[in-house]
Amino acid sequence: MFLDFFVPPVLGAFIGYITNWLAIKMLFRPFEEKRIFGIKVPFTPGLIPKRRKEIAEAIAKTVEEHILPQDKLVQLFEKSNYKERLHKRVELVIDDIINSIIEDIRKTIKEGISLGKINIKGSLILTAVDKLLDRAIENIKEHLKKKLIEKSSDKIEKHIEEELPIIISQLNIRQMVIETFMEIDIQTLEKIVIGFSEDQLKHITYTGAVLGFFIGVIQSFYMYFSA
Repeated sequence: MFLDFFVPPVLGAFIGYITNWLAIKMLFRPFEEKRIFGIKVPFTPGLIPKRRKEIAEAIAKTVEEHILPQDKLVQLFEKSNYKERLHKRVELVIDDIINSIIEDIRKTIKEGISLGKINIKGSLILTAVDKLLDRAIENIKEHLKKKLIEKSSDKIEKHIEEELPIIISQLNIRQMVIETFMEIDIQTLEKIVIGFSEDQLKHITYTGAVLGFFIGVIQSFYMYFSA
């Protein structure tokens, strides 16, 4: 009599546990379609491998419309302090260009003096002219550098602000997400999903066992009192 009362709860717990465990496994497994004598085995492949493209498209749509919409991408770019980095980069580039030009000018003038193309004689005069030339070139260099940085930085910054929304609008985020999702190996995808939701999935499995157990208890009471 005791055994008859005990069996339904244990059997119910076992069935509830196995049913939920199997349902979770069937989300991914089997990874590929199975056939027996040319006949497709039902429920193969698993749910996620079977509907992988649909899932990828749904995720991509969510990312494009809610996680990374165009206006949010523009805001992220503007908050990235790109203007400060742009000014520093422009300054370095302009500095290199001016240094190159100045050196060419300096070399040309000094070669002209040394070869006598400019009618100046005497070593003292040549030294004085050389120092005066260096000083003049440095002043010109600093003034030119300042002006070029101001003008070029403002113009580049303006062009970026105008072109940024256009560039971002041309980014096919949805297609990129779909391609990335489809490129992930299905075994790797299973590890990712099962990995971060392992505790929750265990709770679901154990919940099935608990529910099965209580259903078995109810059945036992029903059979006992109806006997």
